[in-house]
Amino acid sequence: MIQVLQLLLSLSILVILHELGHYLTAKFFGCKVEKFYLFMDWGWGNWDGALFKKKVGETEFGVGWAPLGGYVKIAGFIDESMDTDGVEKEPEEWELRAKPAWQRLIVMLGGIVVNLLLAWVIYSMILFSWGNNYVPMDSLIDGLSFNEGGEKLGFVDGDKIVSIDGESLREYDPLFIVSSILFEGAEKVEVFRGGEKTIVNLIPDSVNMVISNIQNYKGSIVGANYRWNVDGIHSQSPLKNTTLERGDRILTIDNIQTTFINQETRSYLMSKKNESITITFEKKKSKKIETVSFVLPNDGLLGVDIMGEYQKTKTFTFFESIPEGFNKTKSMIKMYWGQIKTIFNPKTGGYKHVGGIISIGKMFPGQWNWLAFWSMTALLSIILAIMNLLPIPALDGGHAVIAIVEMISGKKLPLSILMPLQVVGMIILFGLLIYANGMDIVRLFN
Repeated sequence: MIQVLQLLLSLSILVILHELGHYLTAKFFGCKVEKFYLFMDWGWGNWDGALFKKKVGETEFGVGWAPLGGYVKIAGFIDESMDTDGVEKEPEEWELRAKPAWQRLIVMLGGIVVNLLLAWVIYSMILFSWGNNYVPMDSLIDGLSFNEGGEKLGFVDGDKIVSIDGESLREYDPLFIVSSILFEGAEKVEVFRGGEKTIVNLIPDSVNMVISNIQNYKGSIVGANYRWNVDGIHSQSPLKNTTLERGDRILTIDNIQTTFINQETRSYLMSKKNESITITFEKKKSKKIETVSFVLPNDGLLGVDIMGEYQKTKTFTFFESIPEGFNKTKSMIKMYWGQIKTIFNPKTGGYKHVGGIISIGKMFPGQWNWLAFWSMTALLSIILAIMNLLPIPALDGGHAVIAIVEMISGKKLPLSILMPLQVVGMIILFGLLIYANGMDIVRLFN
């Protein structure tokens, strides 16, 4: 339920601000905005589909029943409502179709621009409020681990990544590493292996094969070799009242060796929820080996921190956070755009891994965490901007292409062309929606 609430709040913020971008630019150019809706108000019979509505001035503000985005209905514009009333007549001065193509282009891009600015603002405020928690690559003295997919690319457990395509890697960022080697076309990765530097050449066919089979591999493509050195024990931890204390090192969980935290250990703990387990640990001071048995809570977590010896925090002033937030936004745009290209490249099989609303909801944590919430909201804002920029009729990008065509040709496209384009666009969008959410449902049963 907490994941659902976070998802709904995040989407509501993003949709309202996205549509506000269209609303403000349309009003700036003197257009009449008839409706401003969060979620879709598709109705039937005598019901108009609105859960709430109130008219303010010339605009009806409301909330629809279907949580599938939202829209603003600008007079003289064929949009998601498919309403063509009055468009056969000569345009009135307050209709969008009466405005120059360059103004219509700005209105179409207004929501996308707002989403990108929002991501920048959120990332900047995250850095200002929480700082940047990072793991220096130098602190990973035991290197990295790779699953089967990473090994097929040429990596070996214990490798320390030095650079990717000549760009030095000073901080451990698994999202950046995976995005670079799988989605952004990296060619060479320099690693430190066995006391020497060596080059891992990324072969496109191998990369495409790994992407196509990525869900068949256990664990993550890359993971840091973090030792089980206890840095802190949470107040709700089942180990709170045991002899385990800060500085001790966990050696085994039942019969599983825990030299490093890995996917096998995490999976095992999740399988032992509400069951008794035994851990063996070494005392920091006495080097004495002790064991303790306890019932694992239903979240499958031990409730201990281990990041103290690895993680650093960099703080930023308000003015320092702004350019850093901009750089973070650029990096995330590049990362997600690389994924989009992969999805539309049949050779990679990336289309097999598309997810819908369930996949997005699972990205939020099961407990309310404002840092995680705002980080996810910033990422979703970028996703919304890029998806809307795609040149598909019915999306902002499709409408923008039409405006650009009219700017170049000097002629407006007739309704006989615009309406079929909108219909085709809606069919494509519904097809993508059904496919993405259908994939989520298939994964639930698998």
